[in-house]
Amino acid sequence: MRRWPWIAAWIGLAACGGPPRPTYSVTFDDRAIRVESYVKAFRAAEPSMIDQLGGETRMFAREHPRPTSADDPFGPAWVARPFVDPFSFTEREAALVQARRELEALAIPPALEAELFLSHADPPEIRAIRVEQDAMRRLLAAESDRLERERTLPGRAGDLLRTIRLTWPMSASAGARHDLESTVTWRLENLRQALAPGSLSTAERDDAADALADLAPLLAPLPHAAAESAKLRTALDALWTAPYPTEDEREMDKELDAYVGAPVPFDALDGAFVSAARAFDLAIDAGFSVLDEAAQARVRARARRLLASAPPCQPRVPIRTVLDLAPPDERAFSCALLHATSDARSDEDELAADLAWRDAIVVARWAVSTHGPLRSKEAALRLGTLGAGESPSEAAALFRMAVARPLRAIAAGVAASILTREGGAHIRIRAQKWRALGDAPMDLVAPLLTPENLHKDWKSKR
Repeated sequence: MRRWPWIAAWIGLAACGGPPRPTYSVTFDDRAIRVESYVKAFRAAEPSMIDQLGGETRMFAREHPRPTSADDPFGPAWVARPFVDPFSFTEREAALVQARRELEALAIPPALEAELFLSHADPPEIRAIRVEQDAMRRLLAAESDRLERERTLPGRAGDLLRTIRLTWPMSASAGARHDLESTVTWRLENLRQALAPGSLSTAERDDAADALADLAPLLAPLPHAAAESAKLRTALDALWTAPYPTEDEREMDKELDAYVGAPVPFDALDGAFVSAARAFDLAIDAGFSVLDEAAQARVRARARRLLASAPPCQPRVPIRTVLDLAPPDERAFSCALLHATSDARSDEDELAADLAWRDAIVVARWAVSTHGPLRSKEAALRLGTLGAGESPSEAAALFRMAVARPLRAIAAGVAASILTREGGAHIRIRAQKWRALGDAPMDLVAPLLTPENLHKDWKSKR
């Protein structure tokens, strides 16, 4: 008789349509909760970790591009910023050490790593964080390498002079101008005294002289700094230089890994560039075959503008991850070409970007050749000719970049080889996906542009 109440209850539930259905279908297990908690903690801490690197001017400029006037959206940040001495190597090193400690403290905990490994589960938000943490580690390693190279004067003299110009205050009181003049005069003297026969190659000497000439208008109102600048220029003109670049292939491999992220070693780059050029040649030949002479001239003119002065890549604001930063100088040229392809609105725009890439590959081959075993200008020029109708002065400027700033030139060739890895038909799609990912060493980006990953949303919500 005791089972009758249960039977009655069952009949009642049946009459009401059965037990209530659940109103949710997602089940949160302990691992999901731990992953979610870690992701929230990392996302909350990441922006401040990036922001603290802004004490170094070039990192600050990757967050806040230097404006042309105080009315620019980034103007207030620069107006309030005093002159920061790029020769303060100890302070720069301390900031990098502190950032590295914070990053490792925020890294994915070993226990969670082991749990994800054993479960063969890697949620999309964890995949995104892995890429960002790898990119941050690489950024800190690159800046540490840059620091050591610049600390050994007169190495990277052109870069240091460009940084003095970049960090020049937008406004300064009379007292601040006096301190500025004293500091800049002292640093120019440091550079001059460090010059020794053979300490720079001819291209590095010329690059430093160009950077000093760009700095001259800012120094003109400061008599002591202007006088020291003239002495430095005289010393550069009289310097005995190495006729060819001084880096060996092992050094180039190390620098490419640090600043570009080349997926292939230095001695394999030229072959990769030849393959990339072939893909762009097919697209260019097909495009030009249906254009009249006037349209072809427009395409060539636009390609020349892209090579000479493409709009620089800006940071993605608000900056929440390291991928939102503008690229370093070494990847800036390739990033500008990437955006030109991604932003193309017409067939002519896309064809101009293809032609700019094709000429950038030629410049990249020049850079590899002049830093390889032969190191002959004539041999480098025989590898390829520019096709956008560059003037002799424009071609000379591109060759100067290839010899004096090879990483900037080679990065464009590396980017071109990544874009054409699946053939010429997918160049624009891959460029758009790359742009959506953000800036990172190219060997971190390349695996994310494989066919199986092109439509995968690996990036967590911003």
